[in-house]
Amino acid sequence: MKSVTRLISVAFSVLFICLSGFVLTGCGEEKSAAPPAINIQQIDPSNQQAFVRQMAGHYVLLSNQLRNQYLEFKAADDADGFVLYRNMRWTPEYIEIKTAYEKVFHDQKAYIYRQQLDGLFELFFGLHKLSVHLKHSLLEKDETLEQQVLEKLIKDQAEVSTYLLRAP
Repeated sequence: MKSVTRLISVAFSVLFICLSGFVLTGCGEEKSAAPPAINIQQIDPSNQQAFVRQMAGHYVLLSNQLRNQYLEFKAADDADGFVLYRNMRWTPEYIEIKTAYEKVFHDQKAYIYRQQLDGLFELFFGLHKLSVHLKHSLLEKDETLEQQVLEKLIKDQAEVSTYLLRAP
């Protein structure tokens, strides 16, 4: 009974996040516009909140796109389609944005640690690893791995949201 309740809880959480993703990214067949390149490339007290909003927005958008496409390809039993989407569309977009944030992190590491923003960067940089785990869970039909990754995505999105509340 406990596992059924947990499964229902996870299912509702995933459904809620998927619906949020559809609202953010749309559910049509047209290509979604790529997130804009990062606008704020130098963090200081006057723009820290805007930078955190920008980075959190990129995280939510990219993680929702990944999760939504994963669930669509899983429903269609099309692991190869998900791998193709992830390799040809999602990963290049993610890498482009991640590279820009890595430059900010490298250039302003001391400020980022003083302001305790390093966790936000770690979450963003860890998103690629989660995409790899989703790919493997679909290819290997590993529902345990899938559940762990989807739960981690939900947890990480919630943690990213806490940075929005902490920004000065």
